[in-house]
Amino acid sequence: MDVLATLTLSLLAVLVSFIRMAAALIVSVLFSIVVGTAAGVNKSFEKVAVPVLDILQSIPILGFFPVAIQVFYAASPVFGAELAAIFLIFTSQVWNITFAVYESTRFIQPELLDVANSMRMSAFERFRHIYLPACLPRVVRNFQPSWANGMFFIVGAEILAFGDVELKLFGVGTLVSEFAVAGDLLGIVTVLLVLFAATIMVNVLVFIPLGTMFETAGPPPPGLLRRFAFIKKFAKPFQTSLATPVISFFEYQRSVSGLVNRVSVLGSLVRNLIFLILIGFLATLAITRGNEFFGSLYQTLGRVGVDNLLSSAVFSFVRVMGAVGFSVAWSIPAAVAIARRPQLSTAVTTVFQVVASIPVTIVYPLFAETLRDQPELRAFVMILAATQWYVFFQVLAGLKNIPRSELEVADMLQLKTWTRIRMVYLPRALPALITGCITAAGGAWNGLVVAERLVLGDLVAETDLPGLGKLLSQLTYAGDMLGSVSVLIVMSSIVVLMNRFFWKKLYDLVASKLKIE
Repeated sequence: MDVLATLTLSLLAVLVSFIRMAAALIVSVLFSIVVGTAAGVNKSFEKVAVPVLDILQSIPILGFFPVAIQVFYAASPVFGAELAAIFLIFTSQVWNITFAVYESTRFIQPELLDVANSMRMSAFERFRHIYLPACLPRVVRNFQPSWANGMFFIVGAEILAFGDVELKLFGVGTLVSEFAVAGDLLGIVTVLLVLFAATIMVNVLVFIPLGTMFETAGPPPPGLLRRFAFIKKFAKPFQTSLATPVISFFEYQRSVSGLVNRVSVLGSLVRNLIFLILIGFLATLAITRGNEFFGSLYQTLGRVGVDNLLSSAVFSFVRVMGAVGFSVAWSIPAAVAIARRPQLSTAVTTVFQVVASIPVTIVYPLFAETLRDQPELRAFVMILAATQWYVFFQVLAGLKNIPRSELEVADMLQLKTWTRIRMVYLPRALPALITGCITAAGGAWNGLVVAERLVLGDLVAETDLPGLGKLLSQLTYAGDMLGSVSVLIVMSSIVVLMNRFFWKKLYDLVASKLKIE
């Protein structure tokens, strides 16, 4: 294949994949606004929706393969494969946006709701003038992380395999897989260059202007944003005097702290585990039609091995926590350095956003030979790619929202650099840091299915040591539904336990120390 043909094919593949990504992102936003707002407004729905969402976000993309194939592809072989791919990308993009909408609407200032009551506003008027303006900025801020996460799993979404069923859709993931199997280095490099250029365009022309449009403070937007005046004109009716378009960072942190104090740890844990087991049971029962379910489950546990599940869980846990720890180690100093130099903030953040949007699963063939004999290092790099940006961008957002009065006091007292970091930056970054760690850990558990066993066509790279992601990948591609469910139950249970017993308690402790009430 000559260079021109390869370039043309790469352009088409990136275009098709980006269309799928955009479609999934649009569906994610619509789903998030509906479900997130309903959960934030209706307490009865909240009790059901939040635990279910907490469980669903802990399920890796491979866990949705049976649903994608059985529901979408079986319903329509013509359009079903495309719908299945969009659905799988949707499952990797939607959860952080949904929780952002939920948290924004859940913690709107009571004064605004009192005004709405006194004015006898209808449900639609409340949604238009209060809830939508409150959640829109956080939805926009989550576009880039959701897009990056979707790109991380693009290979799995475009190459669907479950047992005897294997679907390959034309796109950047499939094309790179074919080039990797054929050993076509020129093809891989061409796809990466086109993908890199397209990612820069999407960030510069879409994500950054939209994010700047909803900034609470700062210099006027650059001339480039004038091209997006129509978006701002569309958003203007939502920015009424009844609602502040952006909930400040510390109002959000203060509200979350109150929520943590009101949550019963044991009650939430039991409720989440019940929902988890119920969802796994119903999904398996629906797909297997209930034939000898319990007998098959017992045989599955015997075949997979309880000891294998436990040892895999231990190794995966160590990998996840190692990646989160490394992310924290570099994110804090990097975010502090950028926050202290506002003139560099936009340029550096743009570079980081572009780098974060380049999926390591696509880049992997370039360094496959280098890390062939280092499977654990390869897995660590991939988990880190699915983890570190959550921590960095959350910490940076927290530092950007430090009250100006605190910085002015630090200037008046002429605090030295280390004293300023220790007394101003770090305390204000802690809530955002923990939030970033929670989302990073979730991203790491999802990324295990790629990090511990990456499948690019006939090219398979896996770790020598066991892991839940490796085990789930093997069982999924073998078409072992019950085996996959057993691994998902173990993985999701670990995520729920960590969220309830560690992360939320740690957040509550930090919030109390900072007296965020």
